[in-house]
Amino acid sequence: CAGSPAAGTAAAAVPPDLGVMHDMMPCTPPAILEANGNLSCRCLKSTRAFIPPERYSSIEVWPVGSSCRRPEVVIKLKSLKRVCVDPDTPWMKKLLQDLPHL
Repeated sequence: CAGSPAAGTAAAAVPPDLGVMHDMMPCTPPAILEANGNLSCRCLKSTRAFIPPERYSSIEVWPVGSSCRRPEVVIKLKSLKRVCVDPDTPWMKKLLQDLPHL
């Protein structure tokens, strides 16, 4: 950033293709950060479609946190594909409720 104390020094040490996000953050206008509060969410989109449990390899459940303002559920399929599922879908709510007992 122009005017920042480290301008020119950090950029010279880091190759252009390895830009580091935290080096750019102070230069980003605060309004953009506030408008897009889900910068670190894993899921950009999620499905509500039912996925049969026999296709699952694993399930990852990520609660609301400082980096993402919504809960996220990621199902890893046996095909190694990862699918984000809407945690508010009735079938997913039931699965999450039963998960500790499986």
